[in-house]
Amino acid sequence: MKIKLLGTAAFEGIPALFCSCETCRESRKLGGKNIRKRSSALVDDKMAFDFTNDTLSHIINFNLDFSKLEYLFVTHSHSDHFNYADLEAKMKWFVNPGNPVLNVYGNEKCIELLASHLKTFENYDDYMRLKVTKHFEEVHVDDYKITPIPARHITYFPEEATSIYVIEHEGKKVLYGLDSGWYYDNTWNYLENTYWDCLILDCTNGFLKFEPGNHMGFEDNLMVVKRLREKGAIDNNTKIISTHFSHNGKVIYDRDCDLFKDKGIIMSYDGMEILI
Repeated sequence: MKIKLLGTAAFEGIPALFCSCETCRESRKLGGKNIRKRSSALVDDKMAFDFTNDTLSHIINFNLDFSKLEYLFVTHSHSDHFNYADLEAKMKWFVNPGNPVLNVYGNEKCIELLASHLKTFENYDDYMRLKVTKHFEEVHVDDYKITPIPARHITYFPEEATSIYVIEHEGKKVLYGLDSGWYYDNTWNYLENTYWDCLILDCTNGFLKFEPGNHMGFEDNLMVVKRLREKGAIDNNTKIISTHFSHNGKVIYDRDCDLFKDKGIIMSYDGMEILI
């Protein structure tokens, strides 16, 4: 399984919109891997996780062909993960004939938002199929198994069931765990009772002190790793990746990647490919 992290920042990006803090100034000066766009991922060039404000930029920068994309899984409704207005570009006025239908999977609120936006387009299901996911209910696409599990993350909609995703293929299991604070008990129960080949963990808060809220940081990631290692759910062969960085967390790639490495964690960067 090949996972390409198209973007590795939180909503603001790094350097952030309208910001000149020390982290943004230094990242702008250094360039390269220190520049981060909003977070999403592509698995084996056939399924995407989240569709962001920067998706077109990712397509151009990494020479991707989303005309062939068949599956899109959405974690939650925040715009840096679900820029649903741009999905109208899949409609007949904007695409060449013969492209496959795009199957969009997400929680009830995400699908409701997208359906409402597309209702003015005639026969939109000729181009896009919308499918509601439920926590712990498996989705089978080709020979992949995708399972949404609960994230601790608050959106503008109190009833929204936000998700992180489990990706399984050819005996390998990956957690795509962006945008969750310290996990709920039922999520911990799932995580602790399986073996993980790769964990992709939210690190929005960077070096900020641990708080059991909407996001995680470096200290939280270390706590997750410790707990899962004690349960035998991960070992030295498990790849641990931190991603979804905010400038508020004061993380700079060139300065801090070795600190993460010394703790057994790979700090992500835009365009990084993970082979599982």
